[in-house]
Amino acid sequence: MQLTCTEIRQETADVNTYLFQSNSDIDFIPGQFLPLQVSIDGQQHSRCYSLASIPGDDHLALTIKRIDGGLVSNYLADHAKVGDAFATLPAAGEFHYQYAKQGKLLLLSAGCGITPVYSMLRQRLAQDADADIVFVHSASHSADRIFVNELEALAAAHPNLTLHWVISNDPQKGQVQGKLDARLLLSLATDIRDRTVLMCGPEGYMLAANEWFKALGVAEDKVFQEAFHSAVADYASGESQQESAQAGYTMTVGDKSVAIGEGQTVLEALESEQLPIFAACRSGVCGSCRCKSSDPTKVTSTAALALPPEDVEQGYFLACASTLSGDVEVSIG
Repeated sequence: MQLTCTEIRQETADVNTYLFQSNSDIDFIPGQFLPLQVSIDGQQHSRCYSLASIPGDDHLALTIKRIDGGLVSNYLADHAKVGDAFATLPAAGEFHYQYAKQGKLLLLSAGCGITPVYSMLRQRLAQDADADIVFVHSASHSADRIFVNELEALAAAHPNLTLHWVISNDPQKGQVQGKLDARLLLSLATDIRDRTVLMCGPEGYMLAANEWFKALGVAEDKVFQEAFHSAVADYASGESQQESAQAGYTMTVGDKSVAIGEGQTVLEALESEQLPIFAACRSGVCGSCRCKSSDPTKVTSTAALALPPEDVEQGYFLACASTLSGDVEVSIG
């Protein structure tokens, strides 16, 4: 499948929304992501970006934030233009609209993590205009907010949608000042225990939010989430990977020995040797870089959302989100 860029909208100083037309129908569920393939200096790189669209839109929209050291995100910010074409794989991801279909919702987001939550909000309101929804988005400054006009228009059109902007620094009139915590969250959603929670944002935000939920007595089975930022660094060059591999361990992959540095991910080490591994999201979500270790006790993973528990028990792990603490045999796929 191929996407052709038709428009680029600047959301904030470091976030753009890219609009695309596809050369074929792309089926997706609001909340899912697309694995976008981008050619940089003759090499193909794949990254997963959440869709801001809903089925029926006349375009596909990907909202992408520039990040420090982000090879693909920064390339798109600096070089992408209308008319550029990119290949994509089918939409994927388990954090999607199936959790937002019914009942009262609490939608929480921070930074670019707003994208899948915004998509699910749009779909719910399209199917249930009177849905009872509280939407709380956190940002450092008012200018860092994304989808401002769109969300405020939805809130104006749907009285049962309550929109809160929580701004840490210099909030404007009508915005909530401060940093979100359990007490503030409860004041914004007093019936939080009665709501299904859908949440996406940076790792620190997500970890803190789960502690709030525990303190507020929110049942674990009512909370659904997806980490937005990569579980590992998005390296811009192979040089830093090679340097980190000078001291560490050895992975045996078939008949090949691969050096892996302490703290270096399995994916980085495999890619440095140009071994055939595909990694779409590089954030522990999509599961495309699934591998198996001969000794699971020597594998440390920061994410395994895409793997069923029985696979983890058998030694499978995600290369993009895993490091080693000893020599092991690894099989790819």
